[in-house]
Amino acid sequence: MSFPTIIKLMDIKTLVAGIVPVVLGTVYSRYAFGKFNIIYLILLSISMILIQSATNMINDYFDFKSGADSKEKGNEKALVNGEVTPKQVLGIIWVYQFIAFLIGIFIASQTSYYILIVAAIGEIISILYACGPLPISYTPIGEIVSGVTMGIGITTTVIYIHSGTFNLNTVLIAIPTAVFIGTILLSNNLSDIEEDRKVGRKTLPILIGIKNSEKLWIFNVIMLLVLTFILMIIGIYPIIVLVAVVLLFPYRSISNFLSYDKSISTKGKTMGLIGQVGLKYHLAVIIGLLISIMFKIGI
Repeated sequence: MSFPTIIKLMDIKTLVAGIVPVVLGTVYSRYAFGKFNIIYLILLSISMILIQSATNMINDYFDFKSGADSKEKGNEKALVNGEVTPKQVLGIIWVYQFIAFLIGIFIASQTSYYILIVAAIGEIISILYACGPLPISYTPIGEIVSGVTMGIGITTTVIYIHSGTFNLNTVLIAIPTAVFIGTILLSNNLSDIEEDRKVGRKTLPILIGIKNSEKLWIFNVIMLLVLTFILMIIGIYPIIVLVAVVLLFPYRSISNFLSYDKSISTKGKTMGLIGQVGLKYHLAVIIGLLISIMFKIGI
């Protein structure tokens, strides 16, 4: 098995969904509570890369077994084009999950074992997403489940690990991240709409149609700006965060998104656009928080 095959299995374009909550939660913990642990940041980043990669592989494995992945996806799916066997994929999944589990045990031993309960719930949801009598990936609630689980669940847990604090504010700052992560899945499902329809999936884009899905995509992107403004108004974010977001926000992504038809052949472009939006948005928020920490603005 080659390194490029492993990278393809990990689906690195989706890993930003796991890293962003970790970095945001870490920086916000330092900003709001003055607490930060570099070892936890490194370990949590490694753990989230492994967990997100394993989740992608679990989804690919069950899609391959059920025949949901067509030959048209061969360029992006290592199982479909025969680069790797199902047995090998299962082996990698177990290794990744085991390493992440060991990291979780260590962090829990240093902070709180309640974290393991949160991790177990997340693991159950990731499995139910791909398999079971009615996989979440076959329903129109995938975007909500992924957004809440990864956006709010991971961000608030990371803040708790660093600071020992869980409150309404730590939930509210995670909402834009939840919107972004949900939109990643929306982008994926929008691109796969024809293939998913053939295998009987009832994803959100299939339910509401391509045009409404595109409108929802744009609405979600705009909401990142709106939510940041609200968080500033209610005193959770300092004004410098809003300034950074307004200056660095990728406004052209909206017109670029509307400039082409969505299909499996343009999936890379669509996923790249939402990845760019999420990365630049969160980078702006983090820069704003770091400036606030340096100059003690809003603290």
